[in-house]
Amino acid sequence: MFGRHGRAQRQTQDETLRELEGKMAAIGRSQAVIEFDLDGTILDANDNFLQAMGYRMDEIRGTHHRNFMDPAEAALPAYAQFWADLNRGQFAAGKFRRLAKGGREIWLQASYNPIVVDGRTVRVIKLAVDITAQEHAAARSEAERVGAEQVQTALVDALAASLTNLSQGDLTTVVRVDADDANRAIKTDYNSAVESLRATLEQVLAAVSGLRTGSDEISGASDDLSRRTEQQAASLEQTAAALDQITATVRRSADGARQASEAAAGARSQAQHSGEVVRNAVAAMGDIQKSAALIGDIIGVIDEIAFQTNLLALNAGVEAARAGDSGRGFAVVASEVRALAQRSAEAAKEIKTLISASTAQVDVGVKLVDETGTALSSIVDRVAEIDGLVSEIAASAQEQATGLQQVNTAVNQMDQVTQQNAAMVEQSTAAAASLKMEAEQLAELVGRFNTGAAAPTPVRRPARPSSSPAQERPLARERARLRVFAGGASAAVAEDGWEEF
Repeated sequence: MFGRHGRAQRQTQDETLRELEGKMAAIGRSQAVIEFDLDGTILDANDNFLQAMGYRMDEIRGTHHRNFMDPAEAALPAYAQFWADLNRGQFAAGKFRRLAKGGREIWLQASYNPIVVDGRTVRVIKLAVDITAQEHAAARSEAERVGAEQVQTALVDALAASLTNLSQGDLTTVVRVDADDANRAIKTDYNSAVESLRATLEQVLAAVSGLRTGSDEISGASDDLSRRTEQQAASLEQTAAALDQITATVRRSADGARQASEAAAGARSQAQHSGEVVRNAVAAMGDIQKSAALIGDIIGVIDEIAFQTNLLALNAGVEAARAGDSGRGFAVVASEVRALAQRSAEAAKEIKTLISASTAQVDVGVKLVDETGTALSSIVDRVAEIDGLVSEIAASAQEQATGLQQVNTAVNQMDQVTQQNAAMVEQSTAAAASLKMEAEQLAELVGRFNTGAAAPTPVRRPARPSSSPAQERPLARERARLRVFAGGASAAVAEDGWEEF
């Protein structure tokens, strides 16, 4: 019974092996197939395997699988463990590196398939596909990839170092490492960008230098203009103050000339009236002279009457003496009449003497009054001329006052405009100072970059006084007021720099 059972079992195994061999034959037509004993001894191989490995069957039959292995790899414990796992029926598949005839490297996509019959591994069949070309291509691709990575890493390191230098302001740094075709554009573009940035910053540095020079000149010019405008404003303020004083003086002179003209007109009127009075006095003196002459005539008549009375009295006394006692009384009367006639004659003589003296004095008075009338007539003429001149002076002074008032108004307007200009100049000076400060800051920022070119030397203007126009203005105005009030307005204007301006 047991014999029949053993034969049936062997028959079953043979059938299984034949079936497996049929399947393997079908697989062997497309894949490389090799059969091993459980210890790794080669039992058989198909033509695909022999062609892939470069051996003949008689060269490898009976040899061990390790002949296809790298000796160093075959000596590892993992190799012995590999066959132990196959003996236990464990399947193994993957890509395997093997050595063909002559030590040629070959890569196989293979699977090691333990053949298990009734729970026992009887052999190992390896199915493989030659993927050497693909692996070599992959290896070349990997080598190319690694090389590209190395080149890219070197390029990235060079870019990092260059960027570090660039971050520190060094624009002379460039990437000098070799780069492949894929990365050459990056290298070229980066170097071109740095070169463009360097050229741009060189232009910016040159522009900043020009900007600093220009801002210095603008600041200096604004400062000069501010100081000159301040001087002009102070001078105009002094001129305005001086013109105010002159205008007031001319106005007072015009008022005085007008009053003098009115006084001259009054003097002329009074002189004319005095001339009339003198003429009346001359006429009155003439009348007095005529009256004195008439009085002298009357006194002469009285003197003749007194003389005749004296003669009559003398005759009466003679006749009374002839009459004797009867004529004694008449003699006394005749004596008294004679005495009275003598006294009348003496009085008339004295009066005549006085009248003669009075007549002489009246003649002198008339002559003096005539001369006074002539002098008054000349005075009236001169006063009339003076009145005309004073009137002309008053009109001229009024015109001067009007003109000076207009000039004063114009100067005040110029002073206001100049003050506004001074304020605008101060604003311009502040803007120029701000521009100068920003140019300095820009120069400091751009100066951090090293372009390899020599840094331009900025043009420096000489230092100016630290006092600002706003500080100088009150002092200039105060000096102007002091000079004007001291009477030196014109000297102050000349001294404050009009010729220089």
